[in-house]
Amino acid sequence: MSVIDSRAKLILAAKKLNGEWHQAQEAWRDENARQFERQFMSTLELNVRAAVLAMERMGTALESAQHDCKNDPGPHR
Repeated sequence: MSVIDSRAKLILAAKKLNGEWHQAQEAWRDENARQFERQFMSTLELNVRAAVLAMERMGTALESAQHDCKNDPGPHR
């Protein structure tokens, strides 16, 4: 699985989790829900964004390395 595929899976999983969280909030509206939102959901969203950005950079670096390796004539003798 490529970094780009993994990135796409992470984005889809985060969207699904966010949708499930919004659905849970319809019934769970107490202080514990607000605390859960602050402690976990908000932090998770920021971490997912950071991971997606890192995966984009990693994918670009890997593509560049693959391109460089294909064009490398090898050691000069």
